[in-house]
Amino acid sequence: MTQSRKGVKNEARVIEQYCSVCKKTFDMEVVEEAEKNDVLWLKCPGCDGFLPYMVESEEGDDKVDEPGENQQEIAPEDFSAEDKENSLEYDKSMIYKTDDIIYHRSWNDYGKVIARETLPGNRKTILVNFGHQGKIRLLEGEG
Repeated sequence: MTQSRKGVKNEARVIEQYCSVCKKTFDMEVVEEAEKNDVLWLKCPGCDGFLPYMVESEEGDDKVDEPGENQQEIAPEDFSAEDKENSLEYDKSMIYKTDDIIYHRSWNDYGKVIARETLPGNRKTILVNFGHQGKIRLLEGEG
């Protein structure tokens, strides 16, 4: 038996996101927002895990590189054998350049760095356009 309560907002805020544990994309519920609204925490309906989601800033944080013409989607077949051979394995302690091709071992996926940025707290990230995963932010220069 379902009861509806008047005045109660029954609509959860959801964001489509890929879960690296489930290896699937889901509509994930936002379960928590950071104070400055720069990070949202999503809950995966598949594994019940929590994932951070970096919110795009409209104020123009201290960007290092802006995404340019390389914004189009990338398909796995867009990476040549030479790209794969010369790719850099992703390591959060490394520093990358825009247009670097990286390989993410956990996802068995290649991607192209399309932007670099500095987040609050001077944390550095790269925005990578992966062949299978799509556009994902990864940490850079940590540790």
